[in-house]
Amino acid sequence: MAEQIEQLTVALNKAKKEAEKWQTGAEIYEAQATELQETMQLMAQEIEKLRDENEVLRQNQGQRQTVVPVKQRQSMPDQDIVHHRIIEDALISKIQQLEQQLRK
Repeated sequence: MAEQIEQLTVALNKAKKEAEKWQTGAEIYEAQATELQETMQLMAQEIEKLRDENEVLRQNQGQRQTVVPVKQRQSMPDQDIVHHRIIEDALISKIQQLEQQLRK
């Protein structure tokens, strides 16, 4: 009987340690998920900001067409638009990667 109690005590201690590991792992995962969600929110805000900037650039480009010579109009605003589109695409890609990580 004493041997069985000892075995049960050992098993209980092992189970407690295993439960603590799982709890710690769950806490780490939850913290990472929260961090990823916050990062995704920040990236979404940045994308929205870039979209707004792109819209302003497009509007300004339309306004400048009658005022600015063709060579100047094509070089500066087009470069800005391309730059913003590249950043926007990169942010969207990163958000998609983070969403996939969260699903896993």
